[in-house]
Amino acid sequence: MKNIGIVCEGPTDYILLKAIIDKITGEANTYFQLQPEDNLQGEYGNGWKGVWKWCMEHEQNLERFMKDITPQLDMLVVHMDGDVARNEKEVHCQCEATSCELKNKIHPLKCTRIKKQDCPIVLPCENHEQSVNGYEEHLTALILKWLNQNDNVCVGIPCDSIEAWVVAAYDSLQGVESIENPWMRIISKGKEYHGIRIQGHKKRLTTYRQFVGRVCEQWEQIKILCTCAARFEENIRSCY
Repeated sequence: MKNIGIVCEGPTDYILLKAIIDKITGEANTYFQLQPEDNLQGEYGNGWKGVWKWCMEHEQNLERFMKDITPQLDMLVVHMDGDVARNEKEVHCQCEATSCELKNKIHPLKCTRIKKQDCPIVLPCENHEQSVNGYEEHLTALILKWLNQNDNVCVGIPCDSIEAWVVAAYDSLQGVESIENPWMRIISKGKEYHGIRIQGHKKRLTTYRQFVGRVCEQWEQIKILCTCAARFEENIRSCY
């Protein structure tokens, strides 16, 4: 049993991740939701930008930070959905294919050109394979770069999002990782999803708590259908 800190896009991701890690390790680990904060009003906000900001803030003191928490953290899990690489120009600012006079002069999250709709970044980025593996590899490399280390750090990049793992557990769909926005297109498309009430398109903690049992029960199937899930298990086992 270990003390594990989780940095993720949102509290619904946190609910699934800690259950999956317990399934993988066969242990009832102790978890700390480092990002986002419970009320989503913390210093870094939520979503993928919150993950990036958290990593940027702790780059220079991550090892000390993990030791200073009581009890001390044994490992850190960082999550970001693969659709970030597909949709968000900021994560491609430093790519070789990007030509911009502000490159390396201003942090991508502080640049106003994207909001002004005059950002020169073109998606899909020429530097990365437009595939599940391409998105996963790109974001994993970025996160490890942001943290300036990979010791005791496990990166998880579900594609297209962690909801693909939910769909794989319930529907056994081939190619589920290539479905864009499975939450909108499959899970929340109707008022119910496999008997679980879906209240509009808002992701609710009560809904995701109901997914946990099925996701853990079908984890072996999920790994077959989702290469990112299989790789996440490999990463957890190597860090654990």
